[in-house]
Amino acid sequence: MLVGLSIVVTVPCRAAHPDDPPIKAAIEKGVAYLRAKAGGQFGGYNALCIYAMLKAKVKASDPAITGVVAKILQKIQNSGSYKPPEHHVYEAGVDLMALEAADGEKHKEAIASIVKYLLAEQLPNGSWDYPAKNNDGDTSITQYAVLGLWAARRAGVEVPTDAWNRAAQWYIKTQLKGKGGGAFSYHPAAQVAGDLDRNPSHSMTAAGAGSLMVTKLFLHPNSKGLGAPPKPKTPEAQAAPSGRAKFGVLQSIDFEKLEDNKKKVQAEPEAKKPEPAGARVAAGNINGSVKGGAAWLARNYTVVEVKGLQKWPLYYLYALERMCALAEIDKLGDRDWYADGAAYLVGAQKPDGSWMGQGAAVGAKTGSPEGTAFAVLFLTKSTARILNKQLGAPDPLGAGMQAGGRGLSGDLSLVEEKNGRIEQKKVVLPIDKLLAELENPKTLNVNDAQKALVEAVQIGDREKLIGQKERLKVLARHRDGEIRRTAFWALGRCEDLSVVPLLLEGLAEDDVGVMMEARNALCTLVRKPRGIFVQGRPLPANPADNIPDTASADQKKRAITDWQQKVRANWRDWHFRFRRYQERDDLDELIFSSPKNNNRRLPPSR
Repeated sequence: MLVGLSIVVTVPCRAAHPDDPPIKAAIEKGVAYLRAKAGGQFGGYNALCIYAMLKAKVKASDPAITGVVAKILQKIQNSGSYKPPEHHVYEAGVDLMALEAADGEKHKEAIASIVKYLLAEQLPNGSWDYPAKNNDGDTSITQYAVLGLWAARRAGVEVPTDAWNRAAQWYIKTQLKGKGGGAFSYHPAAQVAGDLDRNPSHSMTAAGAGSLMVTKLFLHPNSKGLGAPPKPKTPEAQAAPSGRAKFGVLQSIDFEKLEDNKKKVQAEPEAKKPEPAGARVAAGNINGSVKGGAAWLARNYTVVEVKGLQKWPLYYLYALERMCALAEIDKLGDRDWYADGAAYLVGAQKPDGSWMGQGAAVGAKTGSPEGTAFAVLFLTKSTARILNKQLGAPDPLGAGMQAGGRGLSGDLSLVEEKNGRIEQKKVVLPIDKLLAELENPKTLNVNDAQKALVEAVQIGDREKLIGQKERLKVLARHRDGEIRRTAFWALGRCEDLSVVPLLLEGLAEDDVGVMMEARNALCTLVRKPRGIFVQGRPLPANPADNIPDTASADQKKRAITDWQQKVRANWRDWHFRFRRYQERDDLDELIFSSPKNNNRRLPPSR
């Protein structure tokens, strides 16, 4: 329960992103751990380690990766047959994933050999299981067989439609009914460990629903998500570099250009893929089954306290990422599964960069390679990357000026990017010198000063920052928007409510990025991470978050203006009710406490 509570309080103000500095730093530390462990594990764990590294954008030429690839290739006999020594189907699945991610074209022959092995191991009912077991199918093993076959298809190796179809039939048939309706279990037809193996399981539900979505890629290649019409590629996404949205909170928005781009995109028809021949489970049946699984996960929402015999939360998180990416699910109920999972993982990482794996179920205290691989695969949104999905924009309080020169970090991780790697950054100047750097237009290097200021505050110089409050108030009115943004960020960490009126002025900024930094500073200062609610619902941290792709330029402008007015009104109402005694005014009390005043809104600020 304590773990669950900590996750609720650490939910970020807006969608988390793999490039947010605390997340990116955690990924880099995890990769460093995996690099040291890869090659020394048994069975498929070596392949799992390098697969996670590859999805974290480590080059396939990395010695740790080439060493494991060589070991995988040694499992191909002179006859051309594949012989896994340890985990059999599990191992075959992750070996396929690793070979395809390393170089699918180069290793196509080996991939074909492993596919032949997997197809021979598929049971008549469509599932896979351990050799010599009599469980009538294992949900987890079947998942990794399906994942391996999917990797083979990405490498250009054919997989019979019947294999996908039988797997889909088995998953739909074994989905739980009644009390656990919508969920999946570990061994749905077995009596291993009593009835526990047949109980609803978070991990197996994500595994089953995600595997069904994989089969649908090949049974119904033109059916996207859970049955909704495919979303057209928006001009914002088309124009965005490196998969980031054009509406980055700290970027200017050229609405006219977006209108032109939208017209061009809408004129481009989307080519359809050929449908496979033969009997196939209906797309509607697959969608219905996946919706049932997602509904069960939403009703029993967690990122750590998983149900079921196999209590491996990191295995679950990777399966959850895969299911949600394939089914195009951003939230389970009203919960942002990625933000919650990332918040947990960033806090749970061990000093050596690892995370707890299977050992968590038996009280182990140290991390493990498989747990770390699952964590990295979740944090990188590895499945979304395979599907070439937009990952959204980095958190304005995370990606900030520490990654790309925009925004400010609200996390306590002190990171810097050097040659593509995240490292700890040393503070060079005390806070008073950093503020002097911001005040001096002749020697100003705003980006470096911003990063160093964030770092100085985060490692313990907050008391000195509080002592510089008056200088920060002057900087908050600087003509340079980046400096105003920096000042608002710092004022939000001064722990002094006397700066609230100045932050309220910032909400009236024309510069959307500066205005948002003022809003975020208020959230930080008064310990309201999701802001002030409107009718019980929080406004998004980014005014562009709820703007539909089809909105016109004028509609987008109006939406941003409407968001700004609501945010200002709510924060000013909050300030009126809770402002300090010395800020109270008898005339204000008379006007705004009157029952005749239905609006209870303060007059517009200057």
